[in-house]
Amino acid sequence: MATNLSKLKSGKGAPPPVEAAEDVIESNPRSDEKTPQRPLQVRVPESVFAEFSEQAGREFGFTHGAKKQLFLKMWKAYKAQNM
Repeated sequence: MATNLSKLKSGKGAPPPVEAAEDVIESNPRSDEKTPQRPLQVRVPESVFAEFSEQAGREFGFTHGAKKQLFLKMWKAYKAQNM
């Protein structure tokens, strides 16, 4: 793989200009959850885990936190049904 050194040749001894990049701190899509969080761990058959993961990905995108979002959606539906 060849390295592009053309930027180094611009300006005598000057470093290449900084390329614009997205500010990942400012554009953080995560919500500011101030509620204390606790892990919920359960053991399920691999087939159930795979199906749950697939469903979470389809509904909330194949990203970090999709299974949590699906679980919370299911929990809200359960509470609404049983109250």
